[in-house]
Amino acid sequence: MKNYNFKRTLSVVLFLAMMMSCCVFGVSCAKDSATADTKNTDNKSPDAQENNIAQESDADPFDPKLPAMDFGGSEFRILNVNQETMWWAISDLDMEIDNIDVIGTALNDPVVNDAIYKRNRNIEEKYNFIIKETRVSGDKVASTLKNSVKAGLDDYDLFSPQTNAAPNLATSNLLIDLNKVPYLDFDNPWWNNSVSHYFSVGKRLFFTCSDFTISDKDNVAVFMYNKKLAETLGIDGAETLYQLTEQGKWTFDKFVELCKAAPADLNGDGIIKGSEDRYGLSCCGWLYGYLVAGFGEVVIQKDADDMPYIACKTERFADAYATMVDFLFQRDVVVREFTDTPNLKTEEMFANDKALFCAQVLSCVRLYKNMGSDFALLPFPKLNEAQEKYCTPALWSQCLVIPTTNPNLEKTGFILEALSAESRKITIPAYYEISIGTKYLRDEISVRMLDIILENRIYDIIESMYNWGGFAGAFSTAASKGDKNFASLIEKHEAKIQTAMQKTIDAFANID
Repeated sequence: MKNYNFKRTLSVVLFLAMMMSCCVFGVSCAKDSATADTKNTDNKSPDAQENNIAQESDADPFDPKLPAMDFGGSEFRILNVNQETMWWAISDLDMEIDNIDVIGTALNDPVVNDAIYKRNRNIEEKYNFIIKETRVSGDKVASTLKNSVKAGLDDYDLFSPQTNAAPNLATSNLLIDLNKVPYLDFDNPWWNNSVSHYFSVGKRLFFTCSDFTISDKDNVAVFMYNKKLAETLGIDGAETLYQLTEQGKWTFDKFVELCKAAPADLNGDGIIKGSEDRYGLSCCGWLYGYLVAGFGEVVIQKDADDMPYIACKTERFADAYATMVDFLFQRDVVVREFTDTPNLKTEEMFANDKALFCAQVLSCVRLYKNMGSDFALLPFPKLNEAQEKYCTPALWSQCLVIPTTNPNLEKTGFILEALSAESRKITIPAYYEISIGTKYLRDEISVRMLDIILENRIYDIIESMYNWGGFAGAFSTAASKGDKNFASLIEKHEAKIQTAMQKTIDAFANID
């Protein structure tokens, strides 16, 4: 696998081009994964294929090699999930000039807003069309698409539902297989091929993400480490943890050791409980499955034919699950948002120095802009040093889909490819380097940690998308009760998972 690093001696745009082209998101941590074949160059026009031929040394890393095109001032219509639905992440796909300086519910900022605006206006001007984005609630995106297609209407060119809603739309034969869309080339670096691998079934890809979307980047899970509290406790500073990470020695045992050094009965009532005391870790309820994913273990994997299969009936998975449960069930060490104490918020505990670690998604670094204590950004720890790579669990986000009633796939594929390429040039550098890297992270090494975090993104398919047999809920329920017997849990639900999974496989295979 290729690694990418921040090079301060280069310009922001050039070094980010290198960074993102060297598989920022390209490699899965899950063992036995096979990359889905999502390249779509055969569906391009002859002119486009001819324009794709270029010398590597002279190639512009941001050039999608699209032919000249004029769409005559027509609209490109997008129905997107609104920011109120995804309040913690940036979901906007377009930006009006009057809203660039507005910080909305997504905790976004003018730097990213400006980049979104410039990206879209550049492509509109180059190819003579107008983006018209409509924003509605997440549920309404899915229901509108369903009603529109069933009525045979051409209401929107592109939809952006949430990833956990997209599978039902696909199996209902409402979406176009993106592999069949002209001009979309999934070998280009602005497409997240790791995501495409996880989202596809049998090499049929009905929904995915590109650099046109930001919420899928915002929704990768990270750990934050309170530097001030570590100094107060006299334990390892952030610099030591950075070194361990870069040496491949940032492990769960070390993480637990540090967490156990932090708890304290601050209010003097004789117990560690509630928001007035201090903990090793403050987290949300979603951490159960994602912590196991950080160990490189997922319930569902893919075989060489891109077919999903149950992959969790192994000794290592059972050990990883039991390790996770044993730790998260220690109520004097770990406090869970809205679970252990009513109205307790993860970010408040961390910002108020009541937790040494905080588990959150990347977007939440914006929550700590005004935090008095400095913090470090760290990847999820390895289960042990034998684990080959650090794995970054990715939560559900928005995605991109094209309805079957779209009458002009060439136009849609062309514009989506162009916008995704321009995003790599303008939006992604603004988001990572200026917004996250400069405005919110507290030191240069945290930016290097961001390299590691984004290098190996991993999805647990059943947790983030399909929820076959309702297993995601059963998994979290068992873990929250301290049940460490995963063998019994999977035995009870295996038939349900297999039946539901097969229905999806059959539905995908039967779509024309």
